[in-house]
Amino acid sequence: MSGLKVGVTRAIEGLRKHFATTTVDVWPSANGAAFVIVADVPLGPPYAQESTWVGFFLSTACPDDDVYPFYVRGDLSRLDGTPLKTPLHINRAFPEVSSDVPVRSAVMVSRRQNNPASLVYESPTLKLITVLQWMLKQ
Repeated sequence: MSGLKVGVTRAIEGLRKHFATTTVDVWPSANGAAFVIVADVPLGPPYAQESTWVGFFLSTACPDDDVYPFYVRGDLSRLDGTPLKTPLHINRAFPEVSSDVPVRSAVMVSRRQNNPASLVYESPTLKLITVLQWMLKQ
């Protein structure tokens, strides 16, 4: 993808490799960053939905920054009917800033990396996998 920073391009390549059975859509920004949506990510219990899309922003500092926050489908709900709790924030939109990305209803998953020293080890793909694993344990 022309115009993207090298770290952003590599992160997108890693996402496409890991999520090879689904679509990874990318909207480059003017400065070389990108908005990304990974479609049809398996979800299932404890959620009522079998899958979700996941959206996020890769900044120009990628891979040396934390990918935060992530967004998932706006109608996310639990099988047991209990409400979603923080750090799942309902009634959001992705993206929350003006861009070329079509805006969609979203739940924000606020899972920030708290250990800056580990950013070297946590690629955007690994961070997304970690967030999804966390979601499934809730």
